Amino acid sequence: MEKALALDASVLKKRPLRIPACYGAVMLGSEFCAGLLPSPQEALGVAAAFKGRVILATPLLTEAGLAAVKKILQAVREKRRLEVIVNDLGLLEVLRARFRDEIAVSCGRILTHRVRIMPQAYAKEFLARYAIKTFEVDDASIIKRLEPYGLALSWHYPFRYATVTRFCPWEERWASACGRSCLGRMEPLTHPGLPVTLWRIGTAYFVRGQKSRAGAGRNIFTPPFKNK
Repeated sequence: MEKALALDASVLKKRPLRIPACYGAVMLGSEFCAGLLPSPQEALGVAAAFKGRVILATPLLTEAGLAAVKKILQAVREKRRLEVIVNDLGLLEVLRARFRDEIAVSCGRILTHRVRIMPQAYAKEFLARYAIKTFEVDDASIIKRLEPYGLALSWHYPFRYATVTRFCPWEERWASACGRSCLGRMEPLTHPGLPVTLWRIGTAYFVRGQKSRAGAGRNIFTPPFKNK
């Protein structure tokens, strides 16, 4: 089982980049906010400093976000073989047309929930068309529904995704105008009407508490960080 560490964008400029030896892969970017994508220079810096596998997580994308991802891929493709976690259909088409034999494709958590409700025959064609090899998951209840497709599972912990918004809760404006004020920050949210504490991370909300999963092909750990 592979162990991967999710890197918050706030650490990408730090040198030396210190990754514990137990992790064979690192994940950059975000499945939920394009403002948290690394710059091409940051991605290259990680690829140069870390000899294990590099995974780029990407969210639903605007045209500007898609252009930003293309720049990252073009910059890193000559140095390292990447895996890309994809939630956007437009990016899937770009990867199929231009990077099919160069980049491993994983189905992101948002897109995985869409695959879960597709008719099975259609889903199989969809996964084959885009050469998707892995499902990103953090919800144990959907795993049985994904079993017929025979793909590897990449399990995220200790945070389970609950919902996402396009309105940045940190800056109180639409997320397309990102000042990255959330870097290195998580915030717990409680309310008498909530049965559990929600954690605000970027533009998404999570429930914290689940553990790594035995039997998953990969476990991705997102380290909690102190709220500033």
